[in-house]
Amino acid sequence: MMISNALVQLADNIWIFPHDPNPGRVQPNVGIITTPNHTILVDAGNSPRHARRIMIALDEIEAPPVSYVIYTHSHWDHVFGGMVFDSTTVAQELCRKQVSEMASRPWSNGYIQEEIMRNPSREASLQAMSTVIDDWRNFRIVQPQLVFSRVMRLYPDDMLIEIEHVGGLHAPDSAVVRIPQARTLFLGDCFYPPPMHLRKEGDMLNQPMMRMLVRDDLDIYVDGHGDPMTRDEFLKLANGEGNPVKTTE
Repeated sequence: MMISNALVQLADNIWIFPHDPNPGRVQPNVGIITTPNHTILVDAGNSPRHARRIMIALDEIEAPPVSYVIYTHSHWDHVFGGMVFDSTTVAQELCRKQVSEMASRPWSNGYIQEEIMRNPSREASLQAMSTVIDDWRNFRIVQPQLVFSRVMRLYPDDMLIEIEHVGGLHAPDSAVVRIPQARTLFLGDCFYPPPMHLRKEGDMLNQPMMRMLVRDDLDIYVDGHGDPMTRDEFLKLANGEGNPVKTTE
């Protein structure tokens, strides 16, 4: 893999701004797809601060302007950076509903402390959220403008980007993003167990879903909070081998 400052290149025109290895920081991978005239992001980052770091990294590789941001699902660490990007936001229809509900809340440090008191099991995630937002007064959540039900296909500069709703226990609105030309699949958190505050004993990776996502025409699998995997590595994880991804969200 080729590294340019913060970005990791996975294939021609495919990059990631990589996840933070400390799960307590809840900073996911952000996918980057470039064409001659467009940059497409897979997720928006966990905060405006995170998103600005991504923008700096894009400038360093002279990437085209960001035209689309695709939300893989509605959890805060994947959407809270959206306000930084002057672009069209894409999401599944349930994701739009969830993001709209989240946008209606009176976000502030005080509100987060109230939420922790109401639901102490969410403390780790909510405290992580409070550490990455510098200024709640100017913060806003960008709601999706381009919405689909089951499958959407984008063709920036004739590159096919296929977005498919797959659901799952982690987030029912989860979608995966497939780039056939680059033989790459962005998974978001779709196969993870439920978030920590909803997780029960015995909850584990959704291995049947994982096996369904294994395809001969894909070589690179990128989930939200782990290192990119080859098809063989992903299949081993789907079959119960390897170490499960750990996240506080």
